Amino acid sequence: GHEPTPGNYNFEGRYDLVRFIKTAQKAGLFVHLRIGPYICGEWNFGGFPVWLKYVPGISFRTDNEPFKAAMQGFTEKIVGMMKSEELFASQGGPIILSQIENEYGPEEKEFGAAGKSYSDWAAKMAVGLDTGVPWVMCKQEDAPDPVVC
Repeated sequence: GHEPTPGNYNFEGRYDLVRFIKTAQKAGLFVHLRIGPYICGEWNFGGFPVWLKYVPGISFRTDNEPFKAAMQGFTEKIVGMMKSEELFASQGGPIILSQIENEYGPEEKEFGAAGKSYSDWAAKMAVGLDTGVPWVMCKQEDAPDPVVC
């Protein structure tokens, strides 16, 4: 994966996200950048790095400081890479949408107030990264403005 150990990133070879997006750009394609960090149940551990489950006090995908710190660090890393390579459409690149979280609506209901607090935090954190492109949350009926559900 892209973060095999805490804070150590791998974007070499088949994990080279910048190269992948530049290849899409050369082909004339637009990109929907799904940062996650949760990507879907079809991936092992939802796409999270396995080490994350061993972080003391962590609770996934809810208003939990250890989880939010890891999520924000990863999101900032990806957005920073894309900005430095000028890959957002606002910079002339192919990334026209970015996605934070994935299919969280049903999960939010299970977590109650902590779920709503987390989804609001995730949206605010993402929008605050100032990518110049819209942010989306898939299956999130109550996504806060300006995030699209």
